[in-house]
Amino acid sequence: MNATSTGHAAIEQCLREEVTTMTSLADLLKKEQAALIESDVTQLNDYTQSKGQLVGKMSELEKMRNGYLNVLGYNADIEGMQAYLQQAGNAQEAARAWDALLQLSLQAKEDNRTNGLLINRRLSQNQATLNVLQQNNPAGSMYGPNGQSTIKSTPGKGYIAT
Repeated sequence: MNATSTGHAAIEQCLREEVTTMTSLADLLKKEQAALIESDVTQLNDYTQSKGQLVGKMSELEKMRNGYLNVLGYNADIEGMQAYLQQAGNAQEAARAWDALLQLSLQAKEDNRTNGLLINRRLSQNQATLNVLQQNNPAGSMYGPNGQSTIKSTPGKGYIAT
């Protein structure tokens, strides 16, 4: 096996791993969306950690794929991948995986955008609730920007009744 065929095999393997990882990420974003709708904070915390791991793995795989492209003489970017697929004679599997990866990425991007909208809506609802609580409090604002109480208790003279 020469370096070129090894590079082709490495790119195909990397793309397969990227598709698998992106599929997991896309599935996780759907679960995150359901947890946001249900206000399931415990699940959201778990999903956030898992999402970070999957995004990190995607970044590593992309760097690997770009490195393989570079070794084969292509730019280490999307344009280089497109050029590789156009010029490589036996790259049908890589082309299918690349198309799947692009489709999954678009879906994940849209789901992530939707989740961001859900989070912003929840934050707005929470802020509105805080505003209502603050309006009904004659002492003023109950909570500061850090979430801590801003009501100060003043030490007074205590009287002991006997």
